[in-house]
Amino acid sequence: MAHVSEYEVESLFIDRLESLGYRFVALRDYDDVVANFRTQLAAFNASKLIDAKGEASFTDAEFDRVMIHVDNHSVYESAKTLRDKYVLTLDNGKTAYLDFFSSDLDRNIYQVTHQVTMDAAHKDDVVYTNRYDVTILINGLPVVQVELKRPGVEINEAINQINRYRKFSFKGLFRYLQLFVVSNSVQTKYFCNENEMENGVYSPILKSLVFFWTDANNTRINKLDEFSAEFLRRSAITEMLDKYMVIKTTEPVLMVMRPYQIYAVKAAKRRILESNQNGYVFACTGSGKTLTSFKLAQLLRDEPRVDKVVFLIDRKDLDDQTVDEYNSFEKDCVDGSDSTAVLVEQLRQSDRKLIVTTIQKMANAVKSKRYEKLMDSYRDRKVVFIIDECHRSQFGKMHGDIQRHFNNANYIGFTGTPIFEANKGGDGRTTADVFHAGTKLDACLHRYMIKDAIADGNVLRFSVEYQRTIFAKKIAAQGIDPEQLDDPDYCRRHNLDLESLYHDDERIRVIAEDIFAHHEQHVRPQGKDVYTALFAVDSIRTLGRYYDAFKALNEARPERERYRVAAIFTYQANEDMDEGGDEHSAELLSRCMGDYNGMFGTAFSPDSFDAYRKDIARRMKQKDLPQVDILLVVNMMLTGFDAKPLNTLYLDKNLIWHTLVQAYSRTNRVDKVTKQFGQIVSYRNIKKAQDDALRLFSGDGDPNEYLLESYEYYVGRWMDQVDVLRRAAQTVDDAGQLQSEDDIRRFVVAFRSLSGTLATLKTFGKFDWADLSVALGDEEYEGYKSWYLYYHDEAKKADPKVPVPVDVDFDVELVRTDRINVMYILSLLKSTHDGGKSEEERARDIDLVMREIERSDNDSLRAKKDVLEAFIRTRFYDLPEGADVQQAYEQFERDSLQSEIESFAYEHGLEAKDVSEVFSEYTFNGSVLEEAIRRKLAAYHMGLLKITKTTGDIKQFVTDMYDRYKAEGE
Repeated sequence: MAHVSEYEVESLFIDRLESLGYRFVALRDYDDVVANFRTQLAAFNASKLIDAKGEASFTDAEFDRVMIHVDNHSVYESAKTLRDKYVLTLDNGKTAYLDFFSSDLDRNIYQVTHQVTMDAAHKDDVVYTNRYDVTILINGLPVVQVELKRPGVEINEAINQINRYRKFSFKGLFRYLQLFVVSNSVQTKYFCNENEMENGVYSPILKSLVFFWTDANNTRINKLDEFSAEFLRRSAITEMLDKYMVIKTTEPVLMVMRPYQIYAVKAAKRRILESNQNGYVFACTGSGKTLTSFKLAQLLRDEPRVDKVVFLIDRKDLDDQTVDEYNSFEKDCVDGSDSTAVLVEQLRQSDRKLIVTTIQKMANAVKSKRYEKLMDSYRDRKVVFIIDECHRSQFGKMHGDIQRHFNNANYIGFTGTPIFEANKGGDGRTTADVFHAGTKLDACLHRYMIKDAIADGNVLRFSVEYQRTIFAKKIAAQGIDPEQLDDPDYCRRHNLDLESLYHDDERIRVIAEDIFAHHEQHVRPQGKDVYTALFAVDSIRTLGRYYDAFKALNEARPERERYRVAAIFTYQANEDMDEGGDEHSAELLSRCMGDYNGMFGTAFSPDSFDAYRKDIARRMKQKDLPQVDILLVVNMMLTGFDAKPLNTLYLDKNLIWHTLVQAYSRTNRVDKVTKQFGQIVSYRNIKKAQDDALRLFSGDGDPNEYLLESYEYYVGRWMDQVDVLRRAAQTVDDAGQLQSEDDIRRFVVAFRSLSGTLATLKTFGKFDWADLSVALGDEEYEGYKSWYLYYHDEAKKADPKVPVPVDVDFDVELVRTDRINVMYILSLLKSTHDGGKSEEERARDIDLVMREIERSDNDSLRAKKDVLEAFIRTRFYDLPEGADVQQAYEQFERDSLQSEIESFAYEHGLEAKDVSEVFSEYTFNGSVLEEAIRRKLAAYHMGLLKITKTTGDIKQFVTDMYDRYKAEGE
């Protein structure tokens, strides 16, 4: 297969689709696509049209009305239109209820076409001409786009290509595309066509939302032929579009479910409808259990045999984000109140089959005499309970009352950390015991464990560092072997009190200093994106001591360098007080709240604890800024709390089994590219507990599969990757002399791998450039990086003079630091301009500034590079003494922008003020409507083709100028 061309791959693939029942249709351009849609839509709705007008066809006027209904919508709106009916008024005055899609396999019309060309000549809002590989149509609408690469080409290039198509040429009926498939024959993935615009700005599809397909045992189906047989079977793709896509009702988001989610839903439905038994789904924390469980609830709601579906969650998990998430799947489905009466009223409503409520409210309802009559009416009805986070002990306490009341109920649980024999609690029951499914059925319906989720990229691996040296030095000075401290017999023989050692004042102070010293490299791994951190300790008293240590460290730092430290915990009102005059936990909480109020301008007190918790949660999730940098906790937030921007967990606490996996899993949610893994920094040796827990919850797998390798391992990888880089470009100068697309691709891939390893190395506390410099040092790395970014910038321009592969995957987020920005350069210029320097010194300073501009990886500065350099060459030297450099530069920018506008206007025969007005509108709104440009151009009496071309030229010019001249941070 190595020498097979992309065209041959496409032809073989079409043959495969034809064998699966798709009919090939030759469509050359967009006009052909529209004409085919007209024919197929009429055939699909033939019986309705024949009943209403005697023939299965549309007149021109009727089809114009159809096109007005379906055309010029966003991807999100098109997805809803696809699944809705349309009432078409016919020319004879009658109406026909048209469908665009059916769940009935035998009714839909399935087609496949090859190499449709989209261009401005056939669709006037297409920016660049593109030719698509393979398009699958249902009832004439393009619903699946397949982009194929020859074997050996990175699959991410196909993803980048689709993102480019989405931005520039997937217009009109191609907005009905629901799914994309990308493949290089030996590796195949699928993903959803999310809404292409977010707040008026184009939003590319993230590679973290591109999925492999698997079988029910989570084994990947990689080869295109095997993938097609499973995923693109007509019955399978119809079911996917009908049942396993989610159109959020409160925000413009279209989602597709992942294979393990679909298999779990199918298994749970079978268990209820065919076996009439219970079961639970073991789905790794962070893998999307909420969506899976909610989709199950929705599908069961539509089953006539089911009377009610009750989705149970724990009250303490019902925070604002949870309510928003459930309501986004189905508007107003969640009642967030604490009133049991509201739940009872929902049970009374016969037309409300799906209820989302708390475990606590349901337990109250079944016990209350007040609601006895209504609740008794449900004793023998078919009620399905779906329980989220079903490993929780509080569900076990309430389970008996609920189970005794509902005689004909089924229970489906979802958990990322089931209770097994090894980690069961005091009541002796496992999760399988709670969700027993009879003697012959496995209580576990489907397993998707942490090893599966990490392999699929749905959660991140963990980087675990054990910082024992702080503790070890003091112990070793007393003649004690620090490595033996985890052996109870050794501690007993040496009369060691571990508790007093763990809570030693000096140890707490030094750990606090260590956290502050290395915090920046953990939460700002690339010096750009900033993440948040949890610090879990063993008691409220310990928390208070660390809180005070952090406070003292903060007060010794300049104000702009202080970390925002907060704390949250619950306490017993009548707790025992240790002797020694320690403050009560309530006093400590009040003190923490007072400091928090001072930091963020809030007004929380212990009486508004829940609001305080929600505010902290939002700041940890970066929903409200400024964020909390480090949050001190004892038990809260270590389970059930999801925050993508949380990437670090500091630990001075012993954890075991599900508590350990739950705590670790706070850090490994997939987020931006710069978040490569969840970081755990432990000041206690919990390695055995960690390995035991990871082994248990991954089906007895190797725990090291889920952890990063050692620092030394990545240093070795660096050395190997430097060799690969030098084979692509021996020196920095060589990197700038590459002539062919293949050579540039080889260099990009080599440097990208190297930068990823460096990003990992920098998160280790022991990172030192000296360890790497024997192969390639900091300065030389920066030189290679400047050429890497140059090729990235040229790829964005798609300039044919520079042979950069347009869709090569750069992953620049792992390279950029943003430290050298526009304001930094202006501050250097100000320092250079200030009096007292000789001409030689000024020349040296200017040379430094020019080199800093060249090596910057800041997007805003790189866009302004030519402008900054022109300012230095033409205006900076003539500034009078005492001049405001920043003000002078801003005036130079305004002059340069006006000059660019005037030149563009002259070249296109336009008035400069018209172009300037379009630019101002774009600056204000973040977008500009083509219709607004066309209205301005109407006064110039151009032909249609020239108006279309000039409109595109103006849009491109305006966006380019905005990128170049926008203020930093916009």
